[in-house]
Amino acid sequence: MLQSNFLKITAVFLVLYSILGGLFLPLSPNIEKASYTSFQDSLIQIEVYAPKVKEPSSFYLIQNALKAEDKRILKINDIKNIKNGFLLTTLNPNYYEGVNRGNTFDLWAQNTKNGGFVYFNVFMADSSRAQIPFPQIDKKELITKNPFSLSFPNRPILRESIRNLFFHVPMWFGMMFLLTTSLFYSVRYLNKGNLEDDIKAKNSVEIGLLFGTLGILTGMLWAKFTWGAFWTDDPKLNGAAIGMLTYCAYAILRSSVTDQIKKAKLSAVYNIFAFSIYIVFIYILPRLKASLHPGNGGNPGFNIYEQDNTMRLFFYPAVIGWILIGMWLMQLRSQIDFKIFKKNLES
Repeated sequence: MLQSNFLKITAVFLVLYSILGGLFLPLSPNIEKASYTSFQDSLIQIEVYAPKVKEPSSFYLIQNALKAEDKRILKINDIKNIKNGFLLTTLNPNYYEGVNRGNTFDLWAQNTKNGGFVYFNVFMADSSRAQIPFPQIDKKELITKNPFSLSFPNRPILRESIRNLFFHVPMWFGMMFLLTTSLFYSVRYLNKGNLEDDIKAKNSVEIGLLFGTLGILTGMLWAKFTWGAFWTDDPKLNGAAIGMLTYCAYAILRSSVTDQIKKAKLSAVYNIFAFSIYIVFIYILPRLKASLHPGNGGNPGFNIYEQDNTMRLFFYPAVIGWILIGMWLMQLRSQIDFKIFKKNLES
């Protein structure tokens, strides 16, 4: 696959590109804190702390309990600049028709320089005093980000740790690609009996475990900054750990058998079993239980937190780059191991 120098250069370039871009591109300005107080009962004031937002901005309250096409949007017209932020005054959402107790609203801000940014759950309706029809706002007013201004989303809790998306996730993509490759070569060995396929299956697992270990370490760092601990009782974390141990047992099995043919057959059969178990532990079980991971246990997928496509410009190259690097390492190891195997046969 990676015999061509062009593909090797491409792999290195994509990884370096994603690392440099992921580390040095700045975060967008965002609302760091927002809180509301009642004002003359029918009005609320929202104090917005956003020290990096220097441009005049438009603000909206967006009801988030509804489907995207049904969301109600309330534009805030009374805006005052205060130190390091803004003071917003608007009619209490409880007074609008269609707003019920427990409905929550996000605060959306935007300007032509920074685009749109959000502070989640700034207001919760405490009763229904519906008197006024909800105003109709053209959703086209909600502009997208200036395409000539590249920066990453600045999200509450995630903040700078959002850059880990370019390391943790692509490494897991690389690991899964390598484990799938290993499965392919194990099945092919059982079909054709070519020991070169067994060597490639073994090295795919070993490089995959390396990527998986790096993925767990970067994930632990991410968990510490966002969840408050290096490891939590999360089904996806526990499933990943059990899956890694399952593949560690693959390496132990190979080292315990000396006969090359027997070792290859046992390893191939066990590899098929290990891959099936791993899929259950990291893809199926986490979706059946509560999980902190985006896209699992009922949580929305990570893409719902993205402001724009800037992250995609670095995330997808990172995924492709790490996969190509992993395949390159696997092929190098396999070439060396096969030469050693042939040399031992000749001697």
